[in-house]
Amino acid sequence: MLRHVFFAIFFFFSTVSWAQFTINGKVTDAETGDPIPFANVILQGTTTGITTDFEGNFLLNPRILADSIVVSYLGYVRQTKALAKVSEQTINFQLRPDSFELEAFVFESGENPAFEIIRRAAERRKDFDKRSLSAYETKNYTKIEIDIDNLSEDFRQRKSVQKVTAVLDSIQELTNDEGEKILPVFFSETVSKFYYRNNPELRKEIIEKTKVTGVGITDGSTTSQITGSAFQEYNFYKNWLSILNKDFVSPISDSWKSFYDYDLLDSVLVGQDTCYKLQVYPRREQDLAFSGMIWIKKDDYSLKQVDLTIPKEANLNFVDRIKIQQELGPSSAGPLIPIKTRVLIKIAQVSDNTAGLLAKFYTATDSVLVNAPKDTRFFNQAVELLPDFGIIESDFWEKNRPDPLSSEELAVLQMVDTLKTIPIIRFYSEGLKFFATGYKPIGKVDIGPWPGFFNYNNIEGIRLGMGLRTNYKFSKKWELKGYLAYGFKDEEWKYATSVTRILDRSHWTTVQAYSNREIDQVGLEIANLQGNSIFLAASRFGTLRSPYFSTNHGLNVQREFFKGFLVKAGVNVSQFDPLYDFFYLEKDTREYRSNFETTEIRAGIRYGRDEIIIINDNERASLGSVKWPIFEVNYAKGMDWLGGDLDYQKLSLYVYHRINLGLFGVGRYELDAGKIFGEVPYPILKNHLGNETLFYTTAAFNTMNFTEFTSDQYFSIRYRQSFEGFLLNSIPLLQKLKWRLVGNVNALWGSVRDYNVENVPSVDPNGNPLNTFGRLDFGTPYLELGYGVENIFKFFRVDFFHRMTYLDNLGAKPFHVKVSAQFIL
Repeated sequence: MLRHVFFAIFFFFSTVSWAQFTINGKVTDAETGDPIPFANVILQGTTTGITTDFEGNFLLNPRILADSIVVSYLGYVRQTKALAKVSEQTINFQLRPDSFELEAFVFESGENPAFEIIRRAAERRKDFDKRSLSAYETKNYTKIEIDIDNLSEDFRQRKSVQKVTAVLDSIQELTNDEGEKILPVFFSETVSKFYYRNNPELRKEIIEKTKVTGVGITDGSTTSQITGSAFQEYNFYKNWLSILNKDFVSPISDSWKSFYDYDLLDSVLVGQDTCYKLQVYPRREQDLAFSGMIWIKKDDYSLKQVDLTIPKEANLNFVDRIKIQQELGPSSAGPLIPIKTRVLIKIAQVSDNTAGLLAKFYTATDSVLVNAPKDTRFFNQAVELLPDFGIIESDFWEKNRPDPLSSEELAVLQMVDTLKTIPIIRFYSEGLKFFATGYKPIGKVDIGPWPGFFNYNNIEGIRLGMGLRTNYKFSKKWELKGYLAYGFKDEEWKYATSVTRILDRSHWTTVQAYSNREIDQVGLEIANLQGNSIFLAASRFGTLRSPYFSTNHGLNVQREFFKGFLVKAGVNVSQFDPLYDFFYLEKDTREYRSNFETTEIRAGIRYGRDEIIIINDNERASLGSVKWPIFEVNYAKGMDWLGGDLDYQKLSLYVYHRINLGLFGVGRYELDAGKIFGEVPYPILKNHLGNETLFYTTAAFNTMNFTEFTSDQYFSIRYRQSFEGFLLNSIPLLQKLKWRLVGNVNALWGSVRDYNVENVPSVDPNGNPLNTFGRLDFGTPYLELGYGVENIFKFFRVDFFHRMTYLDNLGAKPFHVKVSAQFIL
């Protein structure tokens, strides 16, 4: 009997001594609610610990229970919580971001041991860069959430905000007592297939299913094209990563030693791989570089995972923080594919009376297939929506989400749906859209554009106008546009109307018929300034220079035969009726004439090898090119029959290219060349655009006067350089201002043949003197040099221009100061 008692006591204590406790939980960012992967979780006073997974979760099974548990991670305030004396418990942590001071590390001899690791990782970049594959395709799940945060009491007390106080007060369910309150305004989920092909380098994304809900979102098809994974790609094997249209240097780039310092912190096991854990940080805190952690595998020096932040000390405006977390896995061929990527962008308050913005992106990748390239014709459209992309079965998302939505994300969805119905929210969201696009949707038509509602100049006096266009709700095959305006001084009606038939959206094919009558200005034609709406609007106020009535009727067709290759053709009949003293001598009779008609057959080619195009309702919109220049060639044949008075030909070439220059910032150049064959009045020649205003514009030569030079053969190059933080980031007294240097070099060669000079009389039929045009000597280019500073008080730019040639011309000034306001990050 006694033996059984001792056995029972021994068994009880043995069971207790070998029992395991279970502690699980999640670590999140208190400001954003996002998970914090790779955080250190350890039982206080022990060596028992673990790191959180990519979703911020942890699970501990210690045999001995400590009094408390500690969570720490670089860039966050360390947090400790007490443990209860129970077998199973859940402990969640919300860590607050913290600025950190890096300790100085002194190496007595030799180089920093982290350098050899980074050097080898950089040398093997091509071995692991997914772009080295001949092709790859992946199935992706992408989730995007956009919130308004920093809801200060001043912001909440504004009258417009008080109208949604009831909604704001219910936001508590999205956070807890340790988190920050946010106001969600957008949420999307997308399942897509992404395709990449090398040689030639092509990309395509097919949106299979997407669900978009957001304040002010009326057309899901346009928004759905930019919510996929193609616009959330972050490849640290590239030298530079483009984020918010800024280029950030990778910590394993070829120029790593110029931008970064490193500390080798530990050798750790990540999954089944032994990795070096390194801390990276910029040599200059204002450089566009990352701070944080990277894990590099010991056996082959490939990236295993990254957790990197761009802090608010970087030379960016309105950005508090950009955080990128990524896990990578090898493909069957070796190069790495990101398995999971999470990106957070926190936009700061512009002032104390405004709110901030929080954007969160998450992409999970699976079903990777490599080295099975698609035919180049497959990539004709960069982003494609399947016809049934918005038709979703009730259980689709539950089956296709890598992880279920959290309770916070479910609350976000409910909140966004609620906010969309509040009148004041709808008023502001629709108002902002109206201001940005120029049009106000009302059912199946859009009213606008608003810059044309009111105008005032010396010819028309007060001018009122109104326009309409149909939208996708009316038809996805037809677009009708109309505009009508009236000048109270000249008592003349102006109009523009067009009918467009969309024949093919895949190989963008359209046919358009149009007719318009409008006031234009020589050298400032509306057709040439459509891409610079502010400069165009400003040029139509006040005194018009060399104004004329322009009447046009025509037909245009266009088709994209393969990706980036667009062919255009058309016919245009126009009439020129001057509203200023203008005469020219007719070619054969040498009689005075003041107006003329032209009949032109036109053809053109546009090629952007990697230009990103999306379909915005019934129009194409370019998001720019990634690497290659954009070319455009145009030809026009003027005929002296079918109503035309003149026989001529016009040929032009235009090239635009954005160049990433690494340490030196970003450069942009524009080449413009052309030639006009035949004797014509000077309004048909190239009237180079000058700028006599105080405001800087990239559309003109900023030291040239209006209509100062005309050419019938010309070549120009305009180059502008944004140095970002180069040089000024290194000057102690200036680096806190975050000013950025800019530079300009503009050169123009041109000339006019004698017969086009001689057909412009110096006096009118009554003997009164006439103003003629100026011309260039082709051997002496027009040259202007500029330099300046942007980002002054975050919004202003000042440029100083020196005119180097043709200083003897009437009205020429050797030095100009131009100012402009801008909103840049």
